[in-house]
Amino acid sequence: MQGRKERVTELFRRHADDIHAYVTWRVGRQDAGDVVGEVFLVAWRSLDKVRAGEERAWLFGVARTLVLARRRQDAAATALDERMAASSVPEAGPDRLADDVALRDQVRRALDALGMRDREVLVTAAWFDLTPAEAARVLGVSRPTYAVRLHRARSRFRTAYEQVVKSEYEASSAIGNPVTV
Repeated sequence: MQGRKERVTELFRRHADDIHAYVTWRVGRQDAGDVVGEVFLVAWRSLDKVRAGEERAWLFGVARTLVLARRRQDAAATALDERMAASSVPEAGPDRLADDVALRDQVRRALDALGMRDREVLVTAAWFDLTPAEAARVLGVSRPTYAVRLHRARSRFRTAYEQVVKSEYEASSAIGNPVTV
């Protein structure tokens, strides 16, 4: 273990400044430190794969891979934000906006009432435009298992959503018709 620690320390001492300069150029100063940290974490985990004398090029390759992965993640997050913003544009003024906000709140509360597995299946199916085969792969299950989980999750969501709407209706009825003593 000590030899491993010394080797990574030496790699860091010799190459960290160059890797940092490269990463800063690719992702900017704000995120450079995080990416450099990830590069040397990968180096620690994969030290056996690094050939003596080829460390610098290998570290630059790792940095490039991490920068590209970060860009893909940022692009996916931006695309999702844009889809959410586009879907939330009110169609008919303030009343429509209030209805949209109320509906989103009801959906959020119904999702919160579900287990993590059901939420994951529903969100994967509804928000990310994945085919059933892709969603199954993302969740690490077979296509038929995914279909069954999705069916069950939708059923539990429907029940949870109906309960949320029912409790809201009952609460508003109680406020509108106070019991007199």
